[in-house]
Amino acid sequence: MGEADVSRRAFLKGVGLAGLSVGAMGAFGSAGIAFADDAAASAMSSDEVDVHRRLAGDTSLIPANKAVCPGPRGPVGFEDRNIAASEIGSTEDCDIVVVGAGIGGLMASLKAAEEGAKVICIEKMTKGRGCFECFGAAGAKCQEGTAIDKVALLDEIYRSAYWRVRPEPTRTYVDRSGEATDFWQSMLDKGQNGFVISKVEGAPSTNGMPALNPLIDTELGFYDSPSLPPDAGVRSGYSGIYVCLEMQEVAKLYDNLDLRFETPGVQLVRDESGRVSGVIAKSGDTYTQINAGKGVILATGGYDANPDLMQAWTRPEDYATSSWWNPGWGTTGDGHLMGIKIGAQMDSCPQPVMNFRWGNPDSFYDARTWNAVYFALMVNGQGKRFVREDLPFQSVSNAQNAQPGYGKNCWQVFDETMFEGMEDAVDEFKGKGWLFEGSSPEELAKQCGVDPRGLADTIVRYNGFFEDGVDRDFGRDLSQTMPFTGTRYFALTTNSCVLATVGGLTIDGECRVLDTDDQVIEGLYAVGNASGNFFAGNYPRHIPGTSIGRAVTFGYVAAEHAVKGA
Repeated sequence: MGEADVSRRAFLKGVGLAGLSVGAMGAFGSAGIAFADDAAASAMSSDEVDVHRRLAGDTSLIPANKAVCPGPRGPVGFEDRNIAASEIGSTEDCDIVVVGAGIGGLMASLKAAEEGAKVICIEKMTKGRGCFECFGAAGAKCQEGTAIDKVALLDEIYRSAYWRVRPEPTRTYVDRSGEATDFWQSMLDKGQNGFVISKVEGAPSTNGMPALNPLIDTELGFYDSPSLPPDAGVRSGYSGIYVCLEMQEVAKLYDNLDLRFETPGVQLVRDESGRVSGVIAKSGDTYTQINAGKGVILATGGYDANPDLMQAWTRPEDYATSSWWNPGWGTTGDGHLMGIKIGAQMDSCPQPVMNFRWGNPDSFYDARTWNAVYFALMVNGQGKRFVREDLPFQSVSNAQNAQPGYGKNCWQVFDETMFEGMEDAVDEFKGKGWLFEGSSPEELAKQCGVDPRGLADTIVRYNGFFEDGVDRDFGRDLSQTMPFTGTRYFALTTNSCVLATVGGLTIDGECRVLDTDDQVIEGLYAVGNASGNFFAGNYPRHIPGTSIGRAVTFGYVAAEHAVKGA
């Protein structure tokens, strides 16, 4: 290693990942700066160059290392050690191993089983779970009569990734999501609860907020399914949990599909040619090597329940003051780590996080705050607005996280004319320290730690915009909101909420994982949030359902390719 190189081991140690092997670390790339022997460098003394190199390689100077991730720490299945042959209690053979029983893993398992393959699906948690309200597709039978320009859809997804991804996975989603959705419905038809995929009526949703980009009508859901609780469609995540449980029941109908819970995948196995030939799984204290003649599909989800990986791979502003929404607690990056261990390529860092604007200190979302949040002004510690409040949730969340302290001292400010639905929760929220009340903006500001003059001036200026209906600061649609006219002023604490990470192992259009030389790692596939090469920088909320949509589609495509070999 030359002087100009930065130690990858040192970098990983700085983010709490020193336990990864040299092979695993290769996917991270160098954390430093390569100094060319050009005129500029030649003009420096050797001591000056050394200083520059040291500063470039000192990750303690990078702000990302100054924010500790407050999120949950779930159980990690991956083991970074040499598991001796003597530790493996048994060996099994099958055609395909699927690691993870969320929506992507269950789709892959059912598709492979339907194609006649012998499938073993392992899941480290007690139940596989999926968290979603809706998903997206193009060309499904339930979308008949809906005009979706596939070229425009592909271009918009690609554009939303700032052209920083290769188009092949995007094209796979656009071209095959309808077919995959139809297969999904055929599987659900085998269940007992009548789950029906249907087009979401009306304009595509941005959670009640307008969108600056034209929305693409890809949104599908389960709102018409009689087995769901009445509010499952509006409390994001509920429908996904129920649908995954139904798919697990359907899996039991296949004699060639073995679904195992509390069985984490801990390592990938490669044969002498380098092909991924199986998985080492663990059940209790017993290791089993499961050989896969046709392929291994990683469907382990993201890593939002692994604080070390959040700190290493994402921006601190995306997690530093966030709440978490992760009912399974199992998304700890096992698939990412298993892939990196054998030399897989991964999306460059920082990787995107899907976040949400309605978080509070102890939960993802409280429906009682809906109207208050919808009509409120969002202000920082100076009492100043910093964003157009009616943007889709991802945009507002990003703007909040960019405020001082990663958005720690931000507030939703409203009066009693705006908080319909929250009346019965006022005392509860005050008791939790979330809500403050004052008889004037100045009094309110003093109670919640906001600059009094700044807040008072902000409200006066905002009210003035209603005279001619133009928000001259941020362009909010004032026809959909109201001025401050009450005598009781409220400030509700607010923070972003992490829904999922959406960066992962680099894949091609068949969901095959690529190594750091852009070569296919034979026998290895990644789907859903374990896969990458799809999002960059941000999650595009104006294209409804792309996260779950790709999990459904890629699970289907990966299984088909693994079974057929083409």
